Amino acid sequence: MSPEIQTGNLTFPEVSDETTLLEVDDLHTTFSTSRGPLHAVNGVSLTLDRGETIGIVGESGSGKTVLTRSIMGLVPREGVTRTGSVNFMGQEILNAPDKSLRQLWGSQIAMVFQDPMTSLNPVMRIGKQIAEPLRLHTDMDGKEARANALSLLTQVGIPSPEERLRAYPGELSGGMRQRVMIAIALACAPRLLLADEPTTGLDVTVQAQILDLLATLQKDRTMAMILVTHDLGVVATRTDKIIVMYAGNVVEQAPTATLFSAMAMPYTEALLGSTPRIANPSHTRLNAIEGRPPDLVNVPPGCPFSPRCKYAQDICHQVRPPLVPAAEPNHLFACWFPLGGRSGPHPPAVTVGVASERPDRPDPVPGPAS
Repeated sequence: MSPEIQTGNLTFPEVSDETTLLEVDDLHTTFSTSRGPLHAVNGVSLTLDRGETIGIVGESGSGKTVLTRSIMGLVPREGVTRTGSVNFMGQEILNAPDKSLRQLWGSQIAMVFQDPMTSLNPVMRIGKQIAEPLRLHTDMDGKEARANALSLLTQVGIPSPEERLRAYPGELSGGMRQRVMIAIALACAPRLLLADEPTTGLDVTVQAQILDLLATLQKDRTMAMILVTHDLGVVATRTDKIIVMYAGNVVEQAPTATLFSAMAMPYTEALLGSTPRIANPSHTRLNAIEGRPPDLVNVPPGCPFSPRCKYAQDICHQVRPPLVPAAEPNHLFACWFPLGGRSGPHPPAVTVGVASERPDRPDPVPGPAS
């Protein structure tokens, strides 16, 4: 019989490399507002295996952060409704009691937040903040926890770790604070790490260092990871599969290599087109996606991206396309007229007279420049 780990009222068996670690099915997260219900996450489903990395990409407001917080249970109890299923290692945790979730956080699932300055306690020394989850979730005494905190600072590449143990967050640079956040998240060797825009506000060199660090630590610990970002270039070489979100919906989902070789959704193309390229001359004007995301309290009919899509036709403004399989395995997209000449879902009969093919349909978009 496999050994089991008791966490509050939840029991988690040991998992093998073949075990599905996380299954999210038809997850909805809705906020009650004075203007009406705001559908921040709208029917998202995903699976994640041990050691696997999923990239979740989209603009600000697309639902990426709310999705990860909904998975972890870090959304308010009042004024928020979550439906669907979040199954972690065979246990349903969507509506688990707060006591069980508090035992789960840090020990089994951890998160690296996008702004370490607001996540770290400004009046508590770094060493104590790293030792805190070790004291809470293990039998370590203060001396053992401090020794492990020192080891963690060394692992995440903090220079002069002994000195930094006694430092306060305000005495560290942005990159060092983010490394401290990673050390705290990994202190108890969680099975799943949620990294929510972990390189926001950092310069390009430090961004690469942080992402390389996460990849190394993940491989060493056979840890699964969900990497949230707005930048397709970040996830191009660091993920196994990618989920593209827009207005709370999944609009495309595919293995990473498939997404870049045969992307189907115009929004995915627009995201890639807005990524700066090293090969471009200096002072090249950045491409931006025209328009703005829809109001999630009052989403217009049809495809949510249609008001901003240069390929949209009448049907796109009238009926929302379903998420359907593409020709490539494990590739899903939601578009009436996908990129690359592939056939989309059959438009409803009410759209008589709408062209069956989009004019000026581009060829498949190449991946980002290396």
